Amino acid sequence: MIRLVFELLLLFGSAAQVVPLPGTPIAIQPVDLGVAVSCVNPSSICAVYSGSVLEVLPFKVQSPRGLCLWNDELVAADFAGKSIVTGNRVIPLPGNPDGISEVFWNSSSVPELAVALFEPGVIVLVQQDGTISTLLEMPGVKCLSSCDADGDDDMDIFASGCGSGVVFIENTGAAPVIHRIGTIQAGVKRCCAVDMNGDGFIDVAGIACAEGGAGWWENPGYPGRGWSFHDIDVSLEGPKDIFCRGDSMVIASLFSGVVFSFDSAIQLVEGFTCCFISDNGDVILGHRLGFLVTVSGNGGIL
Repeated sequence: MIRLVFELLLLFGSAAQVVPLPGTPIAIQPVDLGVAVSCVNPSSICAVYSGSVLEVLPFKVQSPRGLCLWNDELVAADFAGKSIVTGNRVIPLPGNPDGISEVFWNSSSVPELAVALFEPGVIVLVQQDGTISTLLEMPGVKCLSSCDADGDDDMDIFASGCGSGVVFIENTGAAPVIHRIGTIQAGVKRCCAVDMNGDGFIDVAGIACAEGGAGWWENPGYPGRGWSFHDIDVSLEGPKDIFCRGDSMVIASLFSGVVFSFDSAIQLVEGFTCCFISDNGDVILGHRLGFLVTVSGNGGIL
């Protein structure tokens, strides 16, 4: 392990920080003074503060997936446990959750939690009191990305899944309007909202479920019109995660190098399972061998 840390430091340079984790990282979520990380093999939720201090959090999870802040509290999706878990609370769900996202869907001052239930293939909204309502049936749904995509000040949702591709769920204040956007190969594992072309409209980017590849769909300016598809990398093998902030994007992959939208000259190795871009531009990557790598966005290789 010491040798691997040394090799990673040599690879990324002095601007990088490498922190050993208790398992393989699969999701990253910012928290006060650091990031929280979902790990598997073994399962745990941990936090890395100031890029180096590791703390295993008191989450009892069988098979963690997505993380997010819900009303300023860290919550985790427990796939095998069919529940949403906090440090002191478990909310049972009618299926296996993967992606989760806080969303102000019903114009309330208290946010709901949107949850992608891979099985049975539905998106549900969870209230703070544990009440659950179905938003949309969507086979193989895995990921949710909330944003105001149409500029009407209501929070909308991009959702993606294996076998179903990407959909835009438009929040109209009444019944949601569903716009089918497209797919990559047989389905889209992860998606994120991003202004890829700088035109002021929120686009959506995604990675394929199995065959590989990544691409993005251009927002036509009105949700009901056709969304034009653009390839990002058709040769990408084993994509695992995609994260976007503003007009910047990073893709982590098991068998291909890391993809950056903001600097194509950067060459990073394969083997990464999750990714994140911080507010100050640092790139945070989870490695399959159980490491969190932070590369500085100020004066480092970025």
